[in-house]
Amino acid sequence: MASKGVKIFGVILGVLLILFGIMVFALIRFTRPAEVKVRNDSVLELTIAGEVSDLPPTSPLAQFTGQGKFSLLEMGQALRAAAEDERIASIYCRIYPVQSSWASVEEIRSFMHRFRESGKKIYAYLSLDLVSDKDLYLASAADEIHLNQDSALMVNGLVAEVSFYSKMMNKLKVRPDVLQFKEYKSPESFTRSGMTPEFRSMYRSLLSDIQQRLKQALSRERGIEPQELDRLMQYGILSASSAVDAGLVTHLGYEDEIRERLKTESSEGKPEYRSISASDYLKAVKRRKKASRPHKVALLGGIGPIMTGRSDETWENTMGGDTIVSRLRKIRKDKSVKGLLFRVNSPGGSAVGSDKIWREIRLMEEAGKPVVVSMGGVAGSGGYYIAMGARKIVAQPSTVTGSIGVIFMKFNLSGLFDQWLGVTVDRVKLAENADILSPTTSLNARQRSEVEEWMSHIYDTFVEKAAEGRHLTVEELERQAGGRVFTGNQARQRQLIDAVGGLSTALDLLKQELDIPAEEGVELVLYPKPKSLWESLLEGDWAQVSRRGQSLEALLKERLPEVTRPAPWLIVPELRIH
Repeated sequence: MASKGVKIFGVILGVLLILFGIMVFALIRFTRPAEVKVRNDSVLELTIAGEVSDLPPTSPLAQFTGQGKFSLLEMGQALRAAAEDERIASIYCRIYPVQSSWASVEEIRSFMHRFRESGKKIYAYLSLDLVSDKDLYLASAADEIHLNQDSALMVNGLVAEVSFYSKMMNKLKVRPDVLQFKEYKSPESFTRSGMTPEFRSMYRSLLSDIQQRLKQALSRERGIEPQELDRLMQYGILSASSAVDAGLVTHLGYEDEIRERLKTESSEGKPEYRSISASDYLKAVKRRKKASRPHKVALLGGIGPIMTGRSDETWENTMGGDTIVSRLRKIRKDKSVKGLLFRVNSPGGSAVGSDKIWREIRLMEEAGKPVVVSMGGVAGSGGYYIAMGARKIVAQPSTVTGSIGVIFMKFNLSGLFDQWLGVTVDRVKLAENADILSPTTSLNARQRSEVEEWMSHIYDTFVEKAAEGRHLTVEELERQAGGRVFTGNQARQRQLIDAVGGLSTALDLLKQELDIPAEEGVELVLYPKPKSLWESLLEGDWAQVSRRGQSLEALLKERLPEVTRPAPWLIVPELRIH
């Protein structure tokens, strides 16, 4: 009986080992990139939808959760290669609702323009019911714009909106303590029901700058007089046929009709639509160009709100000061790396986290490794702080930047607890100011003065370091501070940045700083190195995710104090432009 049990156990164990072997083999096959063949007269298919990330994710989990879509970096690489590739005949670009920033759209447009300089055409199809100004702005960089006959266009100009919560605060019996340095830093959303005059003027300036650029692009690329665009904007919504009559789009029709036009004759003499996705094409290009280049520069992303501690490396949606500092230190100590291209797309956050990163950028410069910052959709307040120590700063014309200022917010919830929840709070204090940050007290005059003194120190330090980094006097820099937000175009005029452009412009500047001839290529090394699914499994990353999921309470205990504890923050005010 025992012998029979041993045999059964052996059989089960054997079956499990075989299944495990099959699973391992399948995973290896799944993670191994398939061979991609690029045929002559191929049409490169590019899909642009939602929010396009700046850089490819380094975490396989981020890829599986939808963060692994084709990034701006990859898009630029693919379109640059396609422009020089005789096998690529044209681009077919499908555009869905665009949620990326105006700056990201400008970067994509620059890729499209560079491709068209090769003499090849781009055919855009707006796959939307209602096309927004931003969708049209992107599509206008194509040779032809196609639209469904039942679609409509919103050519209605830009609007900026801010939410205000003072009435809600009153209803909930919550008393906010809000301090700001200075007048442009905040619309005072928790204490007012409308914009301050300073904030309204700043918003109007931002909108005017972006809308003027939109009108110039449509006028230049669609051949429409600016006065006619002003007239069209009064309509608000145009039908598809009216959009064709106005020259905003070129054709009405269906996607199959576009593909039919782009067919080429096959070896059998029959028309054939030869397409290749942009992601597959880039894989083929990278496999073809494996030779290493003599000049190696690092590419690091500073993406998301800034915290003091570690980044959330699993989901890649925050920028921890300690994590970024660690990565910068590795780059600084890597003798094979000559410089750093630092992509910043952040609304700011922790003053301490920002200062830690600024310090490491300065150490990189002192070590003889130049740093050039490429700003994404937003790089303001703390996002500007971490950039201002670099050798050069590049931003798109519509990048939101500046916001050199500080804000402090604290909420007294005692009224909410007592009158709404029936909870009262009593306390024993051993010092007069022991409850200064309590969620059930408001700041008294002395406490407010102490917080303002703290904020004043942070603000003055911010201004002084910005002045040093931009080679301006403190007085000159102060005139551009006060919490004021600028577009990249406006920031360039005020010497807050060095050049207008995207990643390629920033890389060109970095090559100049390194005395690398313009015609020579460089090897971009992404930090941290992206992991394949197989590498992630072998290193136990998924098990780590599982453990973190099981200990959600521990994760919240680690993160919540940092987010909820009142402190001066270097953060861009709410900004919704559409």
